[in-house]
Amino acid sequence: MKRSTLIILLFAAVLGVVVYFLEIKKGTPGPAATTDTSKPVFNFSSSDIASITIGKGGQNTVIENQSGKWVITQPLNAPADDSAVNSLAGTLANSRISRTLNASDDDIKSYGLDQPAVTVDLKLKSGEQHHVQLGNKAFSGLSVYGRVDGSQGVDLLPVAMLNDSDKSLDDLRDKSVFGASQYEISSLSLSNEHGQVTLSKDGSDWKLKAPVEADADSSKVTSTLSRITSAKAKEFVKDPSSDLATYGLDKPKITVTARLQSGGEQTLSIGSKVEDLYYAKNSAQQQLFKIEPDLYDDLNLKAADLREKGIVKLEKDDLTSVEIKNSNVKLSAEKDKDGKWLVRESGDNKGKEFKIDKVLDPLSTNKATDILDKPSSSISGKLSSPVVEVHLTDKAGKTTIVNISSADGDSVYVSVKGRSGVYKVNKQLLDDLNVKAVDLVI
Repeated sequence: MKRSTLIILLFAAVLGVVVYFLEIKKGTPGPAATTDTSKPVFNFSSSDIASITIGKGGQNTVIENQSGKWVITQPLNAPADDSAVNSLAGTLANSRISRTLNASDDDIKSYGLDQPAVTVDLKLKSGEQHHVQLGNKAFSGLSVYGRVDGSQGVDLLPVAMLNDSDKSLDDLRDKSVFGASQYEISSLSLSNEHGQVTLSKDGSDWKLKAPVEADADSSKVTSTLSRITSAKAKEFVKDPSSDLATYGLDKPKITVTARLQSGGEQTLSIGSKVEDLYYAKNSAQQQLFKIEPDLYDDLNLKAADLREKGIVKLEKDDLTSVEIKNSNVKLSAEKDKDGKWLVRESGDNKGKEFKIDKVLDPLSTNKATDILDKPSSSISGKLSSPVVEVHLTDKAGKTTIVNISSADGDSVYVSVKGRSGVYKVNKQLLDDLNVKAVDLVI
């Protein structure tokens, strides 16, 4: 046979195989899908569970569902970590037995069920009870050997049952240092190394009540509340002394007292430092715990840290008239019925369109770097003869008067009539507003 003929025959054979697999074999039904032979461990939902008892290392931890909240009742009374317990309850209710093995006494020992790593006892709201023993993990690491309700065989159970139940008492406890969400808090009193700060919620905003009455920086307050209410204890104090002086909690370095919208009140007290942690206590809990130093630092705030540092909070649509006076110009303008801003001063600029954004934007976007409640006489002297004066009148007829001093290095000082404190602001604000008429009209 010629070589060329042999090549053609081989090519035809290969082509035939390809066509078979792509066209014929493709349409041939495959083997039936593997049948799932697993079965549920239990026939109840997680919401049916009234209590869970975890036995581990000779100690039983009893967790009860009390009015929808998980509470540890043995070996102590304490709130449970809802996330951890809900995960365990869900795993128990939804797990399946993948296989049941016949086992001799020797097998029981090799499976780790002669002395189970963990036992779980369940009591349902109906009164029904169940008992689970968990031993060694299977070779695959995906299953654990177990026995359910005293069965003679050994069940292959999901390893999640072991992972979720093999927890220490501290792992199952709620480590929240504050037992309320930030949205439940209506007022806050903070005492620390810098003095005392009192805040009160006013609608959706926060107001500073002490040491001075002023607008609070709502975003900063919200951030601080979130930090408090989301903080977790690092560890619990074992066998605490009844003498709070042992932990510096008789005279705390920091106290945070929150009044709740429901009318209740909680106080977090932070005492002495021990190694890298601080002792702390919540008035709603008996147990003492330790917190990370960054929480201490976050709560060691000054009043100025929580104050609103914006100079004005007026929107353009809320204004009806504006007046600006500086060393170069004095112009006033008002908004007509069509929403257009026009100069009302007599002279060449009367009736021209006024660039309201040239005045409002610098005042709205510049933030104070500091707020001085007791400005020096030299600062007060600078503000007695301001370089720039701006009057902003809103729809309600209220006029906000802003005075800006001459430069003091890279800063200027700003006062707002009727508002306590003097704002220290970057000199750029003065540069933006010490303009000429040509910069303000079209």
